[in-house]
Amino acid sequence: MIFDAHAHIYPDAIALKAAHSIAEFYDIPVLCDGTLGTLLDIGEKNGITRFLVHSVAMSPKRTRHIDDYIAQCVREHPDKLVGFGTLHPDSPDIAADIDYAVSLGLKGIKIHPDMQLFALNEPRALKMFEALEGRLPVLIHTGDKRYPYSNPRRMAEVMQRFPRLTAICAHLGGYSEWEEAVDLLPGTGVYVDTSSSLFALSPERAVEIIRAFGVDHVLFGSDYPMWNPGEEKRRLEALALTQEEKQAIFYDNAARLLGL
Repeated sequence: MIFDAHAHIYPDAIALKAAHSIAEFYDIPVLCDGTLGTLLDIGEKNGITRFLVHSVAMSPKRTRHIDDYIAQCVREHPDKLVGFGTLHPDSPDIAADIDYAVSLGLKGIKIHPDMQLFALNEPRALKMFEALEGRLPVLIHTGDKRYPYSNPRRMAEVMQRFPRLTAICAHLGGYSEWEEAVDLLPGTGVYVDTSSSLFALSPERAVEIIRAFGVDHVLFGSDYPMWNPGEEKRRLEALALTQEEKQAIFYDNAARLLGL
Protein backbone atom coordinates (compact mmCIF):
# COMPACT_ATOMS: atom_id res chain seq x y z
CA MET A 1 0.00 0.00 0.00
CA ILE A 2 1.14 3.55 -0.73
CA PHE A 3 0.00 6.71 1.03
CA ASP A 4 0.83 10.12 -0.44
CA ALA A 5 0.98 12.45 2.56
CA HIS A 6 1.17 15.76 0.69
CA ALA A 7 -1.40 16.66 -1.97
CA HIS A 8 -3.07 20.05 -2.51
CA ILE A 9 -6.50 20.01 -4.12
CA TYR A 10 -8.87 22.76 -5.24
CA PRO A 11 -12.45 23.00 -6.54
CA ASP A 12 -12.53 22.32 -10.27
CA ALA A 13 -13.59 25.88 -11.14
CA ILE A 14 -10.42 27.42 -9.68
CA ALA A 15 -7.99 24.50 -9.65
CA LEU A 16 -5.89 25.37 -12.68
CA LYS A 17 -5.60 29.01 -11.64
CA ALA A 18 -4.56 27.96 -8.14
CA ALA A 19 -2.01 25.50 -9.52
CA HIS A 20 -0.45 28.17 -11.71
CA SER A 21 -0.32 30.56 -8.75
CA ILE A 22 1.74 28.00 -6.84
CA ALA A 23 4.00 27.53 -9.86
CA GLU A 24 4.58 31.29 -10.03
CA PHE A 25 5.34 31.41 -6.32
CA TYR A 26 8.06 28.76 -6.66
CA ASP A 27 9.09 29.64 -10.21
CA ILE A 28 8.76 25.98 -11.19
CA PRO A 29 6.40 24.74 -13.94
CA VAL A 30 3.36 23.00 -12.51
CA LEU A 31 2.83 19.46 -13.81
CA CYS A 32 -0.82 18.82 -12.92
CA ASP A 33 -4.10 20.75 -12.83
CA GLY A 34 -4.89 20.60 -9.11
CA THR A 35 -8.26 18.87 -9.42
CA LEU A 36 -9.27 15.95 -7.27
CA GLY A 37 -10.27 13.96 -10.35
CA THR A 38 -6.79 14.15 -11.82
CA LEU A 39 -5.23 13.20 -8.47
CA LEU A 40 -7.41 10.12 -8.11
CA ASP A 41 -6.76 9.12 -11.71
CA ILE A 42 -3.00 9.34 -11.19
CA GLY A 43 -3.33 7.31 -8.02
CA GLU A 44 -5.30 4.59 -9.79
CA LYS A 45 -2.75 4.35 -12.61
CA ASN A 46 0.26 4.27 -10.27
CA GLY A 47 -0.90 2.12 -7.37
CA ILE A 48 -1.11 4.96 -4.85
CA THR A 49 -3.71 3.80 -2.37
CA ARG A 50 -4.66 6.95 -0.45
CA PHE A 51 -3.86 10.65 -0.30
CA LEU A 52 -3.62 13.23 2.45
CA VAL A 53 -5.39 16.23 0.91
CA HIS A 54 -5.36 19.83 2.08
CA SER A 55 -5.18 23.47 1.06
CA VAL A 56 -4.00 26.73 2.63
CA ALA A 57 -6.11 29.67 3.83
CA MET A 58 -4.73 32.97 2.55
CA SER A 59 -7.06 34.91 4.87
CA PRO A 60 -8.89 34.03 8.11
CA LYS A 61 -12.30 34.11 6.42
CA ARG A 62 -11.25 31.38 3.98
CA THR A 63 -10.35 28.86 6.69
CA ARG A 64 -13.74 27.25 7.20
CA HIS A 65 -14.65 27.34 3.51
CA ILE A 66 -11.51 25.33 2.78
CA ASP A 67 -12.22 22.93 5.64
CA ASP A 68 -15.73 22.39 4.30
CA TYR A 69 -14.41 21.61 0.83
CA ILE A 70 -11.76 19.18 2.06
CA ALA A 71 -14.24 17.43 4.35
CA GLN A 72 -16.74 17.09 1.50
CA CYS A 73 -14.08 15.46 -0.70
CA VAL A 74 -13.22 13.01 2.08
CA ARG A 75 -16.88 12.12 2.58
CA GLU A 76 -17.20 11.40 -1.14
CA HIS A 77 -14.02 9.26 -1.23
CA PRO A 78 -13.52 7.88 2.30
CA ASP A 79 -11.45 4.95 1.07
CA LYS A 80 -9.09 7.20 -0.92
CA LEU A 81 -8.65 10.38 1.09
CA VAL A 82 -7.60 11.64 4.50
CA GLY A 83 -8.21 15.36 5.04
CA PHE A 84 -6.33 18.08 6.90
CA GLY A 85 -7.93 21.43 7.65
CA THR A 86 -6.11 24.74 7.72
CA LEU A 87 -5.55 27.65 10.10
CA HIS A 88 -4.66 31.29 9.58
CA PRO A 89 -2.57 33.06 12.24
CA ASP A 90 -4.80 36.15 12.15
CA SER A 91 -7.95 34.23 13.04
CA PRO A 92 -9.78 35.81 16.00
CA ASP A 93 -10.47 32.36 17.50
CA ILE A 94 -7.87 29.69 16.75
CA ALA A 95 -9.37 27.25 19.25
CA ALA A 96 -12.78 27.46 17.60
CA ASP A 97 -11.25 26.93 14.17
CA ILE A 98 -9.54 23.79 15.43
CA ASP A 99 -12.78 22.57 16.98
CA TYR A 100 -14.51 23.14 13.64
CA ALA A 101 -11.92 21.09 11.75
CA VAL A 102 -12.27 18.27 14.27
CA SER A 103 -16.07 18.39 14.00
CA LEU A 104 -15.74 17.77 10.26
CA GLY A 105 -13.62 14.69 10.83
CA LEU A 106 -10.41 16.28 9.57
CA LYS A 107 -7.31 14.61 10.99
CA GLY A 108 -4.81 17.48 11.16
CA ILE A 109 -3.91 20.99 10.03
CA LYS A 110 -1.86 22.38 7.12
CA ILE A 111 -0.10 25.77 7.28
CA HIS A 112 2.30 27.56 4.94
CA PRO A 113 4.30 30.35 6.63
CA ASP A 114 5.86 31.69 3.42
CA MET A 115 2.48 32.12 1.71
CA GLN A 116 0.58 33.17 4.82
CA LEU A 117 3.37 35.58 5.80
CA PHE A 118 4.18 34.64 9.37
CA ALA A 119 7.34 33.42 11.06
CA LEU A 120 7.17 29.99 12.66
CA ASN A 121 8.44 31.27 16.00
CA GLU A 122 6.50 34.53 16.25
CA PRO A 123 3.65 34.95 18.78
CA ARG A 124 0.86 34.45 16.19
CA ALA A 125 2.31 31.08 15.23
CA LEU A 126 3.07 30.01 18.79
CA LYS A 127 -0.60 30.52 19.64
CA MET A 128 -1.53 28.02 16.94
CA PHE A 129 1.06 25.48 18.02
CA GLU A 130 0.03 25.76 21.67
CA ALA A 131 -3.56 24.97 20.69
CA LEU A 132 -2.48 22.05 18.48
CA GLU A 133 0.05 20.46 20.83
CA GLY A 134 -1.16 17.07 21.98
CA ARG A 135 -4.33 17.36 19.90
CA LEU A 136 -3.75 17.34 16.13
CA PRO A 137 -0.76 16.85 13.86
CA VAL A 138 0.27 19.85 11.77
CA LEU A 139 1.82 19.70 8.30
CA ILE A 140 4.13 22.69 7.92
CA HIS A 141 5.79 24.00 4.80
CA THR A 142 9.36 24.27 6.05
CA GLY A 143 12.30 26.04 4.46
CA ASP A 144 12.89 28.36 1.54
CA LYS A 145 16.09 30.34 1.29
CA ARG A 146 14.21 33.17 -0.44
CA TYR A 147 12.08 33.93 2.63
CA PRO A 148 12.71 34.40 6.36
CA TYR A 149 9.54 32.80 7.69
CA SER A 150 9.84 29.01 7.72
CA ASN A 151 13.52 28.14 7.97
CA PRO A 152 14.58 25.07 9.98
CA ARG A 153 16.12 27.18 12.75
CA ARG A 154 12.71 28.65 13.54
CA MET A 155 11.16 25.16 13.41
CA ALA A 156 13.73 23.86 15.87
CA GLU A 157 12.76 26.65 18.27
CA VAL A 158 9.12 25.65 17.96
CA MET A 159 9.92 22.05 18.90
CA GLN A 160 11.96 23.17 21.89
CA ARG A 161 8.95 25.12 23.13
CA PHE A 162 6.30 22.50 22.23
CA PRO A 163 7.96 19.08 22.51
CA ARG A 164 4.60 17.24 22.35
CA LEU A 165 3.65 18.88 19.06
CA THR A 166 3.21 16.37 16.24
CA ALA A 167 4.83 18.28 13.39
CA ILE A 168 5.35 17.06 9.84
CA CYS A 169 7.97 19.29 8.25
CA ALA A 170 7.41 19.21 4.52
CA HIS A 171 10.16 18.96 1.92
CA LEU A 172 12.56 16.83 4.00
CA GLY A 173 12.54 19.47 6.70
CA GLY A 174 13.63 22.46 4.66
CA TYR A 175 12.95 23.22 1.01
CA SER A 176 16.24 24.52 -0.49
CA GLU A 177 17.66 24.59 3.07
CA TRP A 178 18.29 20.90 3.50
CA GLU A 179 21.72 21.27 5.11
CA GLU A 180 20.32 23.47 7.87
CA ALA A 181 17.44 21.06 8.30
CA VAL A 182 19.76 18.11 8.78
CA ASP A 183 21.88 20.09 11.24
CA LEU A 184 18.99 21.25 13.43
CA LEU A 185 15.87 19.08 13.17
CA PRO A 186 16.78 15.39 13.60
CA GLY A 187 16.15 14.35 17.18
CA THR A 188 13.55 17.07 17.81
CA GLY A 189 10.68 14.66 17.19
CA VAL A 190 9.56 16.07 13.86
CA TYR A 191 8.42 13.96 10.96
CA VAL A 192 9.36 14.97 7.43
CA ASP A 193 7.92 14.21 4.02
CA THR A 194 9.71 13.71 0.72
CA SER A 195 7.69 16.27 -1.26
CA SER A 196 9.41 18.79 -3.56
CA SER A 197 12.83 17.48 -2.59
CA LEU A 198 13.84 14.44 -4.63
CA PHE A 199 13.92 16.48 -7.85
CA ALA A 200 16.63 18.72 -6.39
CA LEU A 201 18.80 16.28 -4.44
CA SER A 202 21.13 13.60 -5.69
CA PRO A 203 19.84 10.11 -4.85
CA GLU A 204 22.79 9.62 -2.53
CA ARG A 205 22.13 12.83 -0.60
CA ALA A 206 18.42 12.09 -0.38
CA VAL A 207 19.18 8.75 1.28
CA GLU A 208 21.59 10.42 3.70
CA ILE A 209 18.95 12.98 4.73
CA ILE A 210 16.26 10.33 5.12
CA ARG A 211 18.49 8.27 7.39
CA ALA A 212 19.57 11.36 9.34
CA PHE A 213 15.94 11.93 10.33
CA GLY A 214 15.36 8.23 10.87
CA VAL A 215 13.40 6.18 8.36
CA ASP A 216 10.58 5.81 10.89
CA HIS A 217 10.04 9.59 10.78
CA VAL A 218 9.80 10.00 6.98
CA LEU A 219 6.59 10.02 4.91
CA PHE A 220 6.16 9.82 1.16
CA GLY A 221 4.70 13.02 -0.28
CA SER A 222 4.33 14.28 -3.83
CA ASP A 223 3.28 17.95 -3.48
CA TYR A 224 0.61 17.49 -6.16
CA PRO A 225 -0.12 19.47 -8.35
CA MET A 226 3.46 20.75 -8.50
CA TRP A 227 4.64 17.21 -9.20
CA ASN A 228 3.04 14.08 -10.57
CA PRO A 229 2.60 11.59 -7.70
CA GLY A 230 3.43 8.67 -9.99
CA GLU A 231 6.78 10.22 -10.92
CA GLU A 232 7.52 11.04 -7.28
CA LYS A 233 6.76 7.44 -6.39
CA ARG A 234 9.30 6.30 -8.97
CA ARG A 235 11.92 8.73 -7.64
CA LEU A 236 11.57 7.23 -4.17
CA GLU A 237 11.54 3.66 -5.47
CA ALA A 238 14.86 4.33 -7.22
CA LEU A 239 16.66 5.31 -3.99
CA ALA A 240 19.12 2.89 -2.44
CA LEU A 241 16.89 2.02 0.48
CA THR A 242 15.87 -1.45 1.63
CA GLN A 243 12.41 -2.74 0.82
CA GLU A 244 11.56 -2.51 4.51
CA GLU A 245 12.64 1.14 4.57
CA LYS A 246 10.59 1.93 1.48
CA GLN A 247 7.54 0.20 2.95
CA ALA A 248 7.86 2.31 6.08
CA ILE A 249 8.10 5.55 4.09
CA PHE A 250 5.41 4.66 1.57
CA TYR A 251 2.81 3.57 4.11
CA ASP A 252 3.66 2.23 7.55
CA ASN A 253 4.80 5.50 9.12
CA ALA A 254 1.72 7.38 7.94
CA ALA A 255 -0.53 4.54 9.05
CA ARG A 256 0.93 4.73 12.54
CA LEU A 257 0.92 8.52 12.70
CA LEU A 258 -2.60 9.05 11.34
CA GLY A 259 -4.27 5.86 12.53
CA LEU A 260 -5.06 4.59 9.03
